[in-house]
Amino acid sequence: MNAKDVKCPICGTVNRSLDLDETDGWMECEHCHNAVQILAYTKTKRIPVYQMADCNLLVPLSKKR
Repeated sequence: MNAKDVKCPICGTVNRSLDLDETDGWMECEHCHNAVQILAYTKTKRIPVYQMADCNLLVPLSKKR
């Protein structure tokens, strides 16, 4: 278990012994009861973004006549 102390971004209360890896960064504040996601603990994947000009090079489009 990777317990961490995290400060609530809304009310500033320190929430102790939270395992944010298990909840993908989500926590509910013990004081104000707001649910927030701490982005430093989220699991993200990079998604490639292609421009239309690059797509013609990858897969040639047939020309309609």
